Amino acid sequence: APNGKILKSDVVVAKNYLGRNEIKTLNRVVTMYLDYAEDQAEKGVPMTMYDWSEKLNAFLRFNDREVLEECGQITAAIAKSFAHSEFEKYRPIQDKLFESDFDKV
Repeated sequence: APNGKILKSDVVVAKNYLGRNEIKTLNRVVTMYLDYAEDQAEKGVPMTMYDWSEKLNAFLRFNDREVLEECGQITAAIAKSFAHSEFEKYRPIQDKLFESDFDKV
């Protein structure tokens, strides 16, 4: 919602909070890795999920990117619940400050 209200559905999509350059970087890294994966598939290289995980980490390191070494302890459900509860705190503030197109006329 670049020019409108932030919706409850917006708060659980991490990419919504990346800047233009961060999105470009993310897209570039994803494209590079998918090209690599496609090349591996075309060569018929058998890969397990563990293999893909190791290759991804090596790929990120090769490209001087950070690698999450620990799985972490926050599940997607916990993160989503937290984001929704924070949004509910923010919603009254947003409603109070929001200026619609009709208000601008």
